[in-house]
Amino acid sequence: MKLTKLSAAVLTAGMMLGTAAHADDAALTVSGDVSITSDYLYRGFTQTSSSPALQGTLSIAHSSGLYFTLWGSSISGESVPAQGLELDPSIGFAGTAGDIEYDVGVLYYGYPGSSAPEAAAGAGQSDFVEFYGSISMMGASFGAAYSPDFYGEAGDSLYLSASYGADVGGFGLSAAVGFSTGDAYADDIIDYKVAVSKEVIGLGLELAYIGTDVSGVDEAVVFTVSKGF
Repeated sequence: MKLTKLSAAVLTAGMMLGTAAHADDAALTVSGDVSITSDYLYRGFTQTSSSPALQGTLSIAHSSGLYFTLWGSSISGESVPAQGLELDPSIGFAGTAGDIEYDVGVLYYGYPGSSAPEAAAGAGQSDFVEFYGSISMMGASFGAAYSPDFYGEAGDSLYLSASYGADVGGFGLSAAVGFSTGDAYADDIIDYKVAVSKEVIGLGLELAYIGTDVSGVDEAVVFTVSKGF
């Protein structure tokens, strides 16, 4: 996912709630989406061996700004748990301070059924926790995410990100860059993404170019179709 898409979905749900709900009406808003993508990349690295993935999000947001989100995706390949599923619940708080939107929370990366056999093989636990926060204003967003013990019990991880998006001629244009550092990595890693998106007959379409500065890791052109509810 992960963090950028998750935060955007959650913040959108919170903003919808703030503008549509009244104090005397229901305080909760439920929203979500389902999508098919040609490749699931996490911070520039494929989680499906460059094959398609089915993904979905379900968010429950309160008018106070508190929210709970569950995000899931099919996964496959030698570098990820072979059980075929990633399931990531998160809880956080989103709101505004003047012109600045903010979002803070904790995210659990879950790989159902994978921890026990991997631990027995000495590979370490797959599941891990990450604390995140971001601020956004005028189309720009800056975020940070920290895990005290990253995937595979590899050590701590800090991820810093920046992105910008705008609507140009009816198309959404966006660019993002991320920086991964910490004991979990042999070397610091930069990942990047540029994308164009458009809504057509109620479907969200996105074409993205994603890559990293890691030698031997190929860039990818990813096409995603999504439907919100």
